[in-house]
Amino acid sequence: MTANLRTLDIDQVTKISDVLLAFESSNQDLLLVDVNTVVTKPHLELLTDYPRTVTTALVAKLKNGETRVSQGQISGASSGFHEVGHGNHTFLGIIRLSQFQRQVIIETLSKIKDTGHPGNTIDLILVALVRAAIVVAPAEVSGAPFIRSSNSADRLATQNQISALNDARLRLKLANRANDGFYSVFFLRKISKLFTWLAVRLKMTPNQVTLISFAVGLLSAYEFSKGSFWAIFAGAVLLQLSIIIDCVDGELARYTRQFSQLGAWLDAITDRIKEYLVFFALAYGAAKNGEDLWIPAMGMMLFQTFRHLSDYNFARIIKIRSSHLEPLSFDLKNDGYVSTEREKKSRLEYWAKKALQFPIGERWLVISASSVIGGAKFTFLVMPILSIISIALVFRGRFTKTLTWPKARVNKNLIDDQIDSFINKDSTNRFDWLTPSLLRLLEGAILIEIAVISDLDKSAIFLLLLAILFNHYDNMYRALQGERKPAWLAIAGGFIFGRLLIIALWIWLGWSLTILVYYFCALFFIVSSVQWVLSRNEKVG
Repeated sequence: MTANLRTLDIDQVTKISDVLLAFESSNQDLLLVDVNTVVTKPHLELLTDYPRTVTTALVAKLKNGETRVSQGQISGASSGFHEVGHGNHTFLGIIRLSQFQRQVIIETLSKIKDTGHPGNTIDLILVALVRAAIVVAPAEVSGAPFIRSSNSADRLATQNQISALNDARLRLKLANRANDGFYSVFFLRKISKLFTWLAVRLKMTPNQVTLISFAVGLLSAYEFSKGSFWAIFAGAVLLQLSIIIDCVDGELARYTRQFSQLGAWLDAITDRIKEYLVFFALAYGAAKNGEDLWIPAMGMMLFQTFRHLSDYNFARIIKIRSSHLEPLSFDLKNDGYVSTEREKKSRLEYWAKKALQFPIGERWLVISASSVIGGAKFTFLVMPILSIISIALVFRGRFTKTLTWPKARVNKNLIDDQIDSFINKDSTNRFDWLTPSLLRLLEGAILIEIAVISDLDKSAIFLLLLAILFNHYDNMYRALQGERKPAWLAIAGGFIFGRLLIIALWIWLGWSLTILVYYFCALFFIVSSVQWVLSRNEKVG
């Protein structure tokens, strides 16, 4: 990562024009470091070794601080002249200027290079960038000493404290995500840290860990498919082991700084396949005991797809909308920000809401526990109830939030590239983040209806639906990374209404559904995945 980065130390004689010249004269990102700042090496690496596509500043949480962080970006900053409203962080005097924002950064620094406002150069630069509505992301320091002070004795004392720390242990702590669901944070990641330490020692890659987790998940599904109590118990234990290992790949990536779009895609895709194959296995095992649970199994798979796609798309759209700040004059002393946020949630309320969102850790815990307690039938009773409660609570807030947005779309390609059907480019629908999910729901509901009214093999319809839903996940992950499935591949998939027409004709002609299952599984699971991986390799090369 550091190969595309230069460093410039900022002291009391450094001018904004010096920074402008250094940034403008190179195509590398520029790391500005206040000489009065002391932080740990692992925290500095948050800026030097992590992939950054926007300008990023090192901050630390501080009540009534001089910097404001909201909606995942810095929205207010201060200097010797400028004041900030509702500060909640402090700026540590280290910022990485991104060449991806080259033109707007050069324009902004050119306007203020001769400013007469008092303040440290690096503080004035941050204020200027934020007030110019340029996206500046925060990288947060926690769990270790830090200081930004002109007092050399204080800096030396902090440096001595840092020298006594174990860097490897701190990196492992930073690699552990603290914003997961309740079950993941307080149980799964307590155990996963041990596996991550082992993976580091064995010099494994994140993708290798992902594939191991996938293999354990497949073994879990195999055990579930046997249908007996002890086999289900083994499947439940293996499912928990799979998700623990699944935590490791992300932690290992953050620890070793091995990030890739391929890794993110592989991690997300394998999670979905594991979960849906567990649904298949539970229904298959129940069928051995004379219970027909294929319809609720398909319903849960479709419901989770609807939920996942809307989760991802809403999160990306709200991030895009919240990044559109209104520019503010650099010459105004106070940014005039007045907080409209409600009082901070208590820890109980915070974690309760996290759990009610029913993230993957909680879902897989319910699957494991309910299947052991009451078998597959109990699982397909409990899961829909909890899922409906969760989606009702979550979507209520999302609908309310969406109604506050202007009646205009943002990042149209993100949604249009997932439609897999007719696209209305003139639409101004601000609820467009829900469109891909609704189309998936329509297609899946028709297939489930076919399973209900026909005598066709329901397990085959399940696998057909699984392949089609995988295709929609594939479209979404490509769109999130700014890409669209090649036209030839989309045509081979038939699009939504083409597929439904083909399936209807196929059934009407009395042909074996197995052939369609093989075709769509081969196309979506194999051909599409291979094409995506090869396209990644070509870009890297």
